[in-house]
Amino acid sequence: MDKNDTKDIDHVSIARDMDRLLACKSLIVTTALANEIPEIGTAPFISHDDYLYIYPSHLSKHTRVLLETKKAHFMLCQDECDAQNIWARHRLKFTADICEIARDDADFSLLCDKFESAFGSTMGLIRDFADFHMLRLKPVSGVLVLGFAKAFEVKGPNFEIVSHLRSA
Repeated sequence: MDKNDTKDIDHVSIARDMDRLLACKSLIVTTALANEIPEIGTAPFISHDDYLYIYPSHLSKHTRVLLETKKAHFMLCQDECDAQNIWARHRLKFTADICEIARDDADFSLLCDKFESAFGSTMGLIRDFADFHMLRLKPVSGVLVLGFAKAFEVKGPNFEIVSHLRSA
């Protein structure tokens, strides 16, 4: 099969595995400024209207870098306990463009409510803290790994499969 040929891919199985990853409660964030050591963090996230949202504090350096660069790398990763093989953990690594949702935006309150529904009453406590920022992640491109020889290039907000990666 040619690298860009996706007709033999089991899209139903991949969609099921992708849904499991998107059901994770948190993601890993990596950011970097030119000539600096990359920053890493983690954040709870929600999905809404084809985007992912996080609500991090700018007291964390990775959040300050996110706000400055408007770009970052993210990863959703299968729990170690659920992996059949630790080397073949399911994961989705992707780059995303970042857009801050202003507190006076109509979506801000809706998104806060969704966070509270997903994660409990802590959101009610932190929703008015000025150091927290509602950030929309618009996935651009990435790699979905579902096991050995099961790596796929993905693109766009819906993580559309572009190709089955078979060589470096």
